[in-house]
Amino acid sequence: MSSRKERGPTRPFMHTPDCKIMKADPTTEIKWQEVETGLWVAECRCGKEYERERPRTSVFGSTPWTRPPSAISADVSSGTRPIPQ
Repeated sequence: MSSRKERGPTRPFMHTPDCKIMKADPTTEIKWQEVETGLWVAECRCGKEYERERPRTSVFGSTPWTRPPSAISADVSSGTRPIPQ
């Protein structure tokens, strides 16, 4: 068993009403598999579902890149206009 935290979709796979596997065993649970980074697929004989993870943001939120204060003060001293923030 992997020590990695379980990831992936939390919702169950939705079978079609005429799924033969569900008719044979209603407790069957289809597992999600990560086929590439962030792309999950669940497949049964009755169909296939895909789900893509959203990109994770940092703990502090997503902020646009800004120039460090030292670069801004250097621009001011050299006579160029600083980039508005």
